[in-house]
Amino acid sequence: MRRIFVVGCPRSGTTLLQSFLAAHPQVHSFPETHFFHRLQAPRRGRRATGLAATGTAGRLDEVAGRLGAPRRPVLPTVRRSGAAFVAMADAAARRNGADTWVEKTPANLYVLDLIERVVPGAQVVHIVRDGVDVVASLCAVAGGWGTTYTVDTAIDQWAECIALTDRYRDRSRHSVVGYDSLVRDPEAALAALCVELGLPYTGEMVTGRAAAAGGLVEDFEHWKAENTGPLRDGAGRRAREVFDAATLR
Repeated sequence: MRRIFVVGCPRSGTTLLQSFLAAHPQVHSFPETHFFHRLQAPRRGRRATGLAATGTAGRLDEVAGRLGAPRRPVLPTVRRSGAAFVAMADAAARRNGADTWVEKTPANLYVLDLIERVVPGAQVVHIVRDGVDVVASLCAVAGGWGTTYTVDTAIDQWAECIALTDRYRDRSRHSVVGYDSLVRDPEAALAALCVELGLPYTGEMVTGRAAAAGGLVEDFEHWKAENTGPLRDGAGRRAREVFDAATLR
């Protein structure tokens, strides 16, 4: 079973990349779970014992419902809770005739060492996008998330995420995909990525991308709606849509 995690700064194209991968006939994917980046206990004493964060059992129940997989009770440790997630995702993939699953939660970028400890053979795909476009998109959509970004806080978020990707860039089982390359020439970008992941490339990844996105985007995630439509090319496009000329200068 291939176990792939797609990560990156929010608004960098993580859903787009997930949709391409999910269109592969050997791949099963599902909406964001937010499981792993909430798995580790924030309190030092609880973390030292290996216990998972409070509420992990409930989040496992949510994952089980989302994947349509039964969940057996497990001790609330990080390692056993992670193993329970893996078992459910493996079972869901096999039930759908797949030998690969893809989990996409951008914030998992912050807990990649944890994921590598508890998910056997985990492969990670980072996606990076032009910073000005990411900043513009964060400022435009964050209100729908119940939060706000200024230009400065959005720049800080993007820079932090790029620094994290750079930290892992040369590690084995980590791949980096450029958003603009993916949009301009998806066939070439995906074929190269498939070589790194050990997946055979198929044209269905491109032709089935929009339909696959429909099964990954939740009804309330209106900020992801573009993923179910045609590809829109061009670095700087999003920035020009959001910012005036004075801001861009």
